[in-house]
Amino acid sequence: MARPPFAVEYHDDPKSKFKFAQDTTDDEWLAKVAAEGRIVFSHDRKFHTILPESSAIKQYKARCFYLPGANSSTWDKMRYFTRAYDGIVARIGATAKPFIFELSSVGRFKPISIP
Repeated sequence: MARPPFAVEYHDDPKSKFKFAQDTTDDEWLAKVAAEGRIVFSHDRKFHTILPESSAIKQYKARCFYLPGANSSTWDKMRYFTRAYDGIVARIGATAKPFIFELSSVGRFKPISIP
């Protein structure tokens, strides 16, 4: 079994350190995970367009990646992520916080402005 060199947690996973309820608002969980220095990966591409979410990203200096494939198979989602992994790591190390990058299905990164 392949194991990534990092921990993967879903915001509503009952085994997660955070133990968020399914109905936890995005700004609440974003603030808590960003304050812990976690990297945010999401198929939800609206955080920068909604004031509470964008405020949480800025205030807690979140590092966020919008991933492609919300409606794709798990296999395709894994392919998108693994193909982009080196670029993700490079951007985490080289980009000042806070940031959002949108990743395309062909592996291109687009910086997203946080208002």
